[in-house]
Amino acid sequence: MKKLIIVISLVFWGIIGASETSARHGVSGYFYNGLSPYGSWIEIDYGVVVWRPTVMNVEWSPYRDGRWIWTTDGWYWHSYESFGYITYHYGRWYFDDYYGWLWYPDYDWAPAWVEWRYDDDYIGWAPLHPYALFTIGVGIHFSTTYYTPYYHWHFVNYNYFYDPYVYNHCVGPKYKYRIYSNTRYRTDYDYRDGRIRNSGVDIDVIRKRSGHNIRVRDLERDANVLKLDDNPIRDEGKIKTYYRSRDELVKNDARDVKFERSDRKSTLDVTRLDRRELKDRKTVNNTERVDRNTRENRNETITRDKRTNTDKKREVKTFETRKNTSTDRKRNDGNIDRRIEKKDVRKNTTLDNNRVNRNNNQKKEVKIDRNNKQKQEVKTFRNDKKKKEIKVNRNTQNKNTVKTNRNNTNKNQTKVNRNTDRNNTKRKR
Repeated sequence: MKKLIIVISLVFWGIIGASETSARHGVSGYFYNGLSPYGSWIEIDYGVVVWRPTVMNVEWSPYRDGRWIWTTDGWYWHSYESFGYITYHYGRWYFDDYYGWLWYPDYDWAPAWVEWRYDDDYIGWAPLHPYALFTIGVGIHFSTTYYTPYYHWHFVNYNYFYDPYVYNHCVGPKYKYRIYSNTRYRTDYDYRDGRIRNSGVDIDVIRKRSGHNIRVRDLERDANVLKLDDNPIRDEGKIKTYYRSRDELVKNDARDVKFERSDRKSTLDVTRLDRRELKDRKTVNNTERVDRNTRENRNETITRDKRTNTDKKREVKTFETRKNTSTDRKRNDGNIDRRIEKKDVRKNTTLDNNRVNRNNNQKKEVKIDRNNKQKQEVKTFRNDKKKKEIKVNRNTQNKNTVKTNRNNTNKNQTKVNRNTDRNNTKRKR
């Protein structure tokens, strides 16, 4: 009987562990099924899964093949790509030096997850990175300092911003740095009527500088992908967009699916990410566990009165064994948590030390470059000075030689003339 109880408990805990491992990835079944035909899912770290598009050339980047539309929820990005109905309204994008562009899933819907830059002539946008978090009442805030490089931005003149083929008017790579350094940064996200709104750059500013009468269009949310609008060129009517709530996405976890596990680590700092979806999954699993326990307790209370004294003694023994195993398990869990905390602390300290060393090395390099530049400037100045002195000396020597030659010629001529005069006077006499 004891062996049977132990086997049943092991099977029970194994089922729970399997459910936790299948849910820990943080990917909804809707995302997994919708994006799998167009890319691959990669587990870059424990519990961190990202999606990588397969059709990705060197010039490809997010938020490029599509157009901007002004809606009741702010600036809406209407993508021309087959996977855009998910990746441009949920989650964030990150560029990795090894993998390229990676999409990090998240369960909050928005018309577009981008950051903005603008001045009097140009307006630009770039995909928000996974360190950008949205909170009601606060808007966008960042878990760590991270600046999107200038070459990941798309800049256009105001005249072409509302064009259906805006990607044909984007500024070339060699002009991006100059425009980037002259523009101002902006993110304007708020929460209205149960929706996240992306106001971006003020619509009145864009209307005035572009000269276009941009009208507001209504958004219609639909969970059916087949009903989405495929005609983005027209500027009339409602826009149908794909939408599922956070609760629906959390409940539909991607279970019993295969992810590519890569040994190559990403440059994405996993410790700085928002892990709310994993917490939500843990709460769901805990509620399921509680429901199971309540059902078992009810069945035990019903059958408890029918049992004999020997059965009651056996129950007491099994209860004690379960209690002891649970306490041992808690102790082990506590020790594991402490070890994990120590590892995290060590990891964070090493990361901080690496950052400090990088900053110090950068400062040293800047100092060395400055000293080398100063030395080169002094050397060039001295060489120029010497060249000028040599040139002046040569000019003075040439002048002196010319002067002496002229004087000698004049003296010789006068001497010759005198001799001729003397000879002539002698002949006359």
